[in-house]
Amino acid sequence: MEVDLDINAGRLLFGLSRIGYTTSSALCDIIDNSIRANAKIIRLVILKERNDFSDLKRNNIKEYIIIDDGDGMNRLGIIKALGLGSSSEDYGMHSLSKFGLGLKSAAFSQGNILEIISSDGNGFNKFQVSLPKIIGTTFYKADECDLNSTDHLLIQQHLAGGKGTIIRISEIRKNNHPSVSNTIKELNTKAGVIYYYFIQERDVKIFIGENQISAIDPLFIDEANLNGNLDENEWGGTDVKWIEKTKTITLDNELSITAEIEITQLPYPPIFRIKNFGESKDAEIRRKYMIEAANYGFYVYRNKRLISWASHLEGIIPFDQDFYAFRGRISIDDTADDFFNIDVKKSTLTLSEEALRIINDVTREARAKSKNAWLNAGKIRRDIINRDPNEIANKILSDFDQIEILPGDTEPSLEESTHRIDQITQDMASRVKIIIKMMRQDKGEDVVEPVEITTEEKERAVKGEINPELSKIFRVSSVIDNLLWEPYYDTDLGNCVRINKLHRFALYVYENNANNQDLQISFDLLMLQLADSEFYAYKNITDFDYEQIKKILWDFRRIVSEFLANMVRKLENTLPPNYNSSNE
Repeated sequence: MEVDLDINAGRLLFGLSRIGYTTSSALCDIIDNSIRANAKIIRLVILKERNDFSDLKRNNIKEYIIIDDGDGMNRLGIIKALGLGSSSEDYGMHSLSKFGLGLKSAAFSQGNILEIISSDGNGFNKFQVSLPKIIGTTFYKADECDLNSTDHLLIQQHLAGGKGTIIRISEIRKNNHPSVSNTIKELNTKAGVIYYYFIQERDVKIFIGENQISAIDPLFIDEANLNGNLDENEWGGTDVKWIEKTKTITLDNELSITAEIEITQLPYPPIFRIKNFGESKDAEIRRKYMIEAANYGFYVYRNKRLISWASHLEGIIPFDQDFYAFRGRISIDDTADDFFNIDVKKSTLTLSEEALRIINDVTREARAKSKNAWLNAGKIRRDIINRDPNEIANKILSDFDQIEILPGDTEPSLEESTHRIDQITQDMASRVKIIIKMMRQDKGEDVVEPVEITTEEKERAVKGEINPELSKIFRVSSVIDNLLWEPYYDTDLGNCVRINKLHRFALYVYENNANNQDLQISFDLLMLQLADSEFYAYKNITDFDYEQIKKILWDFRRIVSEFLANMVRKLENTLPPNYNSSNE
């Protein structure tokens, strides 16, 4: 005997709203419906609760509105769309929808009110569903509403052709809800990847506010087509290469279930710090190719819609930075759903044992090539660094901007600042003359006053050598009083540091640890920060005059230099020499 069971619609809907949507994934689930409706233009409008607050403020969203110019729905179509678990007959082959739950679960994951305004060309209808009302009555019902002035304005602005759909989510929950800025930032990247094929092939235009989303291919296959196949032993790390060009794999012979797989190798960002520096930098490459811990692995597309972002496929791709440049794509249609168990959010999947085995087998060689290529690029990087760590330290800082004023400090007046800079410039010019006199005396030359200085002589005095690659950090053998370092400034070079490479502590870094290039670079950068700190004090601490500050800072350098020299003398056999860093 069959027994009817109760369904508490409120609790059911509340449970569906808590299945783990992020704001961006919820909005994309709703955009799926727009794409399924053959929309050419899709707009996301985010309204703030308080317009006077910054876009960076959390818990300040009033409404999300998604507008599309797709096929639209008549009154009955809206009612069916609001049903829970819509019939599979409503979704054709290759549909982005799967369970008939996405619109409701996604909307109520963000807010308490869902409104649909839609027309298939025969007039607009509006329905509203309230989650608190359903929870209160336990019945799943919608209210049919009249269009208000805001609705008419949106239709007039965006759906003047009389066809399309407006989804409004309101009464947004103020429980650690992300800011406008964070949501837009995430969607700008994720929507470009999720809807890559639709933007690229069907010319779908998706707007967030006034900004149009660009298609992003996570594998960058256009570049791979230009650059060819990966040779892991010769790859220099600067370009995208094919590891596995697009091929079809069979998941089930009997049912003829197939998938397409393709794999590329993305660039090795650390190489850009030292190779082609000035054109492309490490950080820029990481941003462009999205190279970070959360982005390597397989991108799985179902019916050309991304359903899994950078999946490691249950361990097929190890959690290992040597695979950071590995990008794979698996493309399936809905016939393969039994092999790729997709959740309601269409954001994660679980592979069947058969699919897991097949993909693991066909990608084994590709994974090995990717890892070996990454390791080889690291070796190339280390070989380049070993040529001259002092040059690398200077290159790293070529576009670095120092802090102008620290929090809590008062910026000096223009008059006072100009006066201090003049004092620093004169002081440094005098110091250069002293160094040049010493250089000439070392050569046995007679020093005639006033000293006439050539450009070459000045560069050699300041930098210790003629080298255009050195712009901020100079290893020299002529620091007055044999201090470890001294700041240097002139109007051409700006703030610089002269490091006494003959000081006992510098000898320990540069010679005892000659194989540890990373240590040398870090030491050079530290010395420049110390010099920068002195210049900051000269220019911004106005409680003391210039000569007082200069005396205090000189004494500080003298004490530090003596303490470090003493430490090296006494711990000479204890300090760790020749530590060879292999970190990337």
